[in-house]
Amino acid sequence: MDLRDVKVENEPGRLVFAWLLFAVSTLVFAGLFAVLLALSRTPVIQGVYSGKNFVRVALVGHVDLSVVIWFLAFMAVLWVLSSTSLLKAKLFCPILGWAGFWITVAGTILLTMATLFAIGEPIFSNYVPVLTHPVFYIALVLVGLGILITVMNAFLTVIKANKTSGLPVITFGMLTAGAAVIIGLLCFGIAYFLIPKEIAPGIAFEPGLYFERLFWGGGHILQFANTIGMVSAWLLLAYLTLKKVPVGSDRIATLAFALYLLFMLPAPFIFFQTDINSQTYKDSFTHLMKYGLGPSTAFFAIGIIRGIIKQKKEGTLNWADPAFSSLVLSMSLFALGGAVSLFIQGSNLKVPSHYHGVIGAVTTAFMGLTYYIIPLLDRKVWSKKMAMYQPYLYATGQALFVLGMFWAGAHGVPRKTYGTAQNLDSAAKTVGMALQGIGGLIAVAGGASFVLNILASLLGKKVK
Repeated sequence: MDLRDVKVENEPGRLVFAWLLFAVSTLVFAGLFAVLLALSRTPVIQGVYSGKNFVRVALVGHVDLSVVIWFLAFMAVLWVLSSTSLLKAKLFCPILGWAGFWITVAGTILLTMATLFAIGEPIFSNYVPVLTHPVFYIALVLVGLGILITVMNAFLTVIKANKTSGLPVITFGMLTAGAAVIIGLLCFGIAYFLIPKEIAPGIAFEPGLYFERLFWGGGHILQFANTIGMVSAWLLLAYLTLKKVPVGSDRIATLAFALYLLFMLPAPFIFFQTDINSQTYKDSFTHLMKYGLGPSTAFFAIGIIRGIIKQKKEGTLNWADPAFSSLVLSMSLFALGGAVSLFIQGSNLKVPSHYHGVIGAVTTAFMGLTYYIIPLLDRKVWSKKMAMYQPYLYATGQALFVLGMFWAGAHGVPRKTYGTAQNLDSAAKTVGMALQGIGGLIAVAGGASFVLNILASLLGKKVK
């Protein structure tokens, strides 16, 4: 499905515009917290927030905005597009669509304000780090509710269109991502009711254990949503650059998306078959993600690689096209993150090295696709030259960041430590962390150029 052939009607167009503007805006604040992190380690300034542990607080806001909310908000763009424009259908309920959007925005504003004012203690729970304060809890609930409403509206739009059979591959893929979000949120809800009172909020509240149990299961399932969203973006980018993706028939591609679903469906039942405090509980979700994400993702990746090889034989590859460069760079980062995972032993920087490769791949794919969503909204890309170089800047920085972390982790630098606690007592550790720092700066520059270009494009004049 070539996006250049898609026509976006007024109502879904306004909603797509709003979600895209919001998604990119979350990266602005994620970048702000990254800057505050740097300032908090700067001489003289570093003592300003020391009483509130602002380094760790800012990191919570940065992760939630740049990984959780940015991903879900961009997928909301694809949920609206795939359920309306790709089907030539109208929204099931515009009011419901806007309600989902504004509830998510309200939750994000609360989360951002809670982080800026450093309320509560930071807890680095896997997948969704938190601040231990009611305002932050309400923010997370609102974000989850807004996204849930958006997903349900997408499902109802497809049903209303009476095209539940023979759906475009992208539409089916995004509905599968929506199913992952619903199952993930369901897992959060089940975990909330099953967590033992001994560690739940109250007299004996143990926030570290509590939030780790709360977000472990659902967090794993949300990675299915992120991966499926990325693969859907890959397919759209491949259609833009290769015209046809050699993944067999649409039926086979649909079955590959359905295979993701097969591994997600057992998730809620794990809670009733294992003790939520047991290692078996943790391992069960790890195995679902470990074995469920690989086969289908590899199938799509191999098909796209075959298409690239065929295109190279027939002519030249357009490396200046951000659709093509983002596609290749995203797949490369995903492969890098996957390769790193094979060497993980213990709790060191190899772990975040792995998932930074993967989340960098998702972000790269979403960034590349954004340049082709802009014209659907009757806008021009503000700087095509910046768009041409930006994917390389971001992906190169992210790759160096990943490799630096991996090298440092291989020499014993532990994860979730900062400053002197990292114990950089050898040249190898220092080199690894220096490479990580250089890569991080390059990636931030790539992200900033993307944000500037897209905001200038969206806020510019309409063209027809």
